[in-house]
Amino acid sequence: MRLVDKPSSHPRPSTDIEPSLAALVERHRSGDPSALNALMSEIYPSIHRIIYRLAGPRGRDVHEDLVQTSLEQVCRSIDTFEGRSRVTTFVFGICHRVVARSRRYDRVRSWFKRDAEEVCIPQGGPAPDELLERGRSVVQARAALEKLGVEERAAFVLHEVEDLPLEEVAAALNCSTRTVKRRLRAAREQLLPARESMS
Repeated sequence: MRLVDKPSSHPRPSTDIEPSLAALVERHRSGDPSALNALMSEIYPSIHRIIYRLAGPRGRDVHEDLVQTSLEQVCRSIDTFEGRSRVTTFVFGICHRVVARSRRYDRVRSWFKRDAEEVCIPQGGPAPDELLERGRSVVQARAALEKLGVEERAAFVLHEVEDLPLEEVAAALNCSTRTVKRRLRAAREQLLPARESMS
């Protein structure tokens, strides 16, 4: 059963929704029966985005299953949230664990499905040759990211792409900031040759 219906278009990164999420969590704790569903609807675009970046394009059905699994885990775990981190950090940690568990059971299957290309390549506007070059860059960047280990990829996505500070990445991944720095260094060392070859 779906917790949240899939939106009609691909979600895009939004402005900071942390205050809204924190308020919904408080409403849920105070007994508001509508707060949990509102929280799931509010957090859906962020979960959709982070799952795509952590897991890569695995086919729409597989990707959406991971999103829904993450939503379910958030529902089950939200009462354990103690407020020591941001709500988004708590949620991203759940997404990371869902993806890591999925990888253990399903090793790199259907990761480069063409039906996910529209997420990264905008429609309309740029000239065809520019779109082609951009599409090639997207594929190259995705392939480079794909070569990272699960932990390095999670640290890189959360810190470099989602702009979470080191402390929040550490909280989301349940490790120390020193470990996060080590994983980021390893990710950058692996990604640098790929970046140079793309330039």
